Amino acid sequence: MNQALTQTGSHIQVLIPICLIAASVIVVLIGRRSSKWRDTLVMVAVALSACLSVIIFLKVFSSASGHIEYFLGYGWHGARYLKTGQPIGIVLRTDIFGAIMLLLITGLGLLAAVYSIPYVHHEITDARHTHYYTLFMLMLAGMTGIVMTGDIFNFYVFFEIASLSSYALVSITGKAESLEATFKYLLVGALSSIFIVFGIGLLFNATGTLNMQYASRQVTRIMTSGPDSYIYPFRYLIFASLALLVMGFSIKAALFPGHAWLADAHPVAPSSISALLSGLVIKATGIYPLVRFLFGVFVIQEGHYGSLLRPLFLTVSIVTMFGGSFFAIAQTKLKRMLAFSTIAQVGYIMFGIALITEMGIAASILHIINHAIVKGMLFLVSGIIIYQTGITDIADMGKLSYKMPITMLCFTVGACSMVGVPPLSGFMSKWVLANAAFKAGLPFLIVFLLLSSLLNAVYYFRVVAISYFGDPRIDIKKKEKPPAMMQVPVMILAILVVLIGILIKFPYHQTAMPAAARIFEIHR
Repeated sequence: MNQALTQTGSHIQVLIPICLIAASVIVVLIGRRSSKWRDTLVMVAVALSACLSVIIFLKVFSSASGHIEYFLGYGWHGARYLKTGQPIGIVLRTDIFGAIMLLLITGLGLLAAVYSIPYVHHEITDARHTHYYTLFMLMLAGMTGIVMTGDIFNFYVFFEIASLSSYALVSITGKAESLEATFKYLLVGALSSIFIVFGIGLLFNATGTLNMQYASRQVTRIMTSGPDSYIYPFRYLIFASLALLVMGFSIKAALFPGHAWLADAHPVAPSSISALLSGLVIKATGIYPLVRFLFGVFVIQEGHYGSLLRPLFLTVSIVTMFGGSFFAIAQTKLKRMLAFSTIAQVGYIMFGIALITEMGIAASILHIINHAIVKGMLFLVSGIIIYQTGITDIADMGKLSYKMPITMLCFTVGACSMVGVPPLSGFMSKWVLANAAFKAGLPFLIVFLLLSSLLNAVYYFRVVAISYFGDPRIDIKKKEKPPAMMQVPVMILAILVVLIGILIKFPYHQTAMPAAARIFEIHR
């Protein structure tokens, strides 16, 4: 039977990546003839994907099972599963964590698309605008596919779409430093992909499936088998696969020691792309699949590897958050400082994951939401500063707040959130991380969170202090006003930072906690 089979799923799950990919193809066809129609198509496609993502989120949120599942492809006489319980064909499976990521990807993607309309004329030559928008939508399509797919083969396809698009977008300006950074990013990304594809191959060899849910059952069966069982030796393939996948996703997430590429790639990209790279791409291609494989496939919450992985992951997270902060303090360029700050914040996210508790995962999800919004806003603000004044050095921002009050107010809100000033969203996510460490019986780890936050204050408040109280070093020839299409997305994100911090009950208790509970659930 050649038809799409649905159970609790929705055709919308397929429509989101298809809409973005189809629009990217049409943009290529019409882009050189009419920039107006091209820009309109981009806005419509991304806005439509954002609206569909809201529907998906509501469907998942109201689902009794905590997820929706969509079957497509061939069914054998209407059957969806083999006798072994393995699903037939391609499965799209979206749970609460995936739905949260989907909202972030399309929501921040929409704001970045609006921001890009005036911004690209300043940063990118006219001949490359069509290339920019094509790659922009392909990157969004890849990320939406990653967070919705239920099988590893299609995960890897979408993973490569998102990765290759991001490589090209870093080099889109054609500047020497962009090309150099792209080359480094590509080499490190290729290494990551090699680790991942070999890890997937070993996992398939051990379990005989690429469906994530069924693979988790097979992994549990192998790991609980006795030495006399014929499947007992397969556990060594599981160990090797786990090690390769953790290394691959850790590089994409910019965790120590695979973090160096980020500091070169993110600052040289257009600011609209820097916002997506730091806010979304490292999470969709690094953190999200790491969580999905660790808990959804290798079921580390059962204790098979938890005792070994917890101290390793905690060490990596602490080194990452402190290393990123120390390097950020040493920077003189604003965007490069923000890039190293992203590395530090990934350390916080990994800290919650490393606890291997529901509360730790919930804290990480909350920090993912917070960081995506705040860091996206901060990079967009840096783009406005460059667009209006040409300033890239922090030392040259003296008294800039008096010339660009709204823009720098938004930056100050984001800076305070990153440091952890109450009642902003950053404080709430760090508070939950500290509480999770306490509940996990590791209260001494809270000291690392506090010390790292003090380091955050050093480099963020330095920028704020210079912009309000520093002496102007250059004569700023500012344009009249920043375009509204650049200013409004930044203001929306700044408002969200405040609202999430004040209305913490919904993003944490009603969203992050159920998502963590679903992730921690063992599937057999």
